Amino acid sequence: MAQVVLQDVHKNYGASEDAVKGVSFTCRDGEFLVLLGPSGCGKTTTLRMIAGLESITSGTIMIGNRVVNKLTPQQRNVAMAFETYALYPPLTVYENIAFPLRVMKRSPQEIDRRVHEVAEALSIADILTMRPDELAGGQKQRVSLARALVREPAVFLMDEPLSHVDADVRYRARAEIKHIKVTSGATVIYVTHDQIEAVALADRVVVMDQGVVQQIGTPTELYYKPANLFVAGFIGEPPTNVLHGRLELPDGQVQFVWADGAGATLSFPADRIPSAALTALRPYYGRNVIVGIRPQRLVMRPPATGEAGGVLAGRLLVHEFLGNEGIAQVEVEGNVLECVTEPDVPFVAGDPVSLWVGFQDVLFFDPATTRRVEY
Repeated sequence: MAQVVLQDVHKNYGASEDAVKGVSFTCRDGEFLVLLGPSGCGKTTTLRMIAGLESITSGTIMIGNRVVNKLTPQQRNVAMAFETYALYPPLTVYENIAFPLRVMKRSPQEIDRRVHEVAEALSIADILTMRPDELAGGQKQRVSLARALVREPAVFLMDEPLSHVDADVRYRARAEIKHIKVTSGATVIYVTHDQIEAVALADRVVVMDQGVVQQIGTPTELYYKPANLFVAGFIGEPPTNVLHGRLELPDGQVQFVWADGAGATLSFPADRIPSAALTALRPYYGRNVIVGIRPQRLVMRPPATGEAGGVLAGRLLVHEFLGNEGIAQVEVEGNVLECVTEPDVPFVAGDPVSLWVGFQDVLFFDPATTRRVEY
């Protein structure tokens, strides 16, 4: 296996603006790296440039110790599984999976063993004699994935390989991809727009938006320390609650006055806030600031509980039972906030409730740059 290094890679299709704008990252040898972002963010273009299916406008791509800018996909020794299946219609599933091994002139015994191993892993052993036009979309995608996994390349490149797989199979296929990576020590670069899939699979995640890398980090780092408002909103389900307002410091309190909440406030005793946080927030006193609160960090309680910390008074709109948890939508001064709750709550729609949050669970963002205030 090998590491992959991108240095200031750009891609321009002749437009006034680059589709990929100076992307730089390193996928370490044996690492599972996920490129995550919304449609059109440049993640698939970046993957295709690594594969050699797209030329780069400028910058450097290295696989192992080689600069591969001008090498063909075959010369780069990468295996690819893309959203489009690209299966050979005249060949059976077995023959499609075996094809790259036959090109590599592996022995019939090894081919047969590897094909059956990967087919069992992806739950397609029962369709090996069928042809692509007899398969459902999810089956075709698993065959495409199997054809990539059956090789032993320097790098696996996967573009949304599970997007058309049925939900009940997707979980098992995801687990198998992770298992194959762990047991083989493979280097994997995986593209998805599904943040749940990303955090479940990745050692590290590269979050992209509009052709730019927004943050690189472990799933834990992205969740608890998002670099900016985009990452905070894109990582986590349900999405982060975003409040616009002003930061004040009255009478020993750090107070956030919510602009859209008819003067609703979150107040925290300054003597209970870490000194590093007070120092970092000092430039924002008396100024506008953006607050982000993850739904998992809001606690729904009866009104006027008198607990220390930030409290917002509201009214329960709806509560969804999801098995091991619930999700509540709470109206606060005409605005709707979401919070994760216990599966059953002692409230019904229309009841007054309060939403409580501790200072340590509040994220502050600069309104000019949208970057998180670090402390």
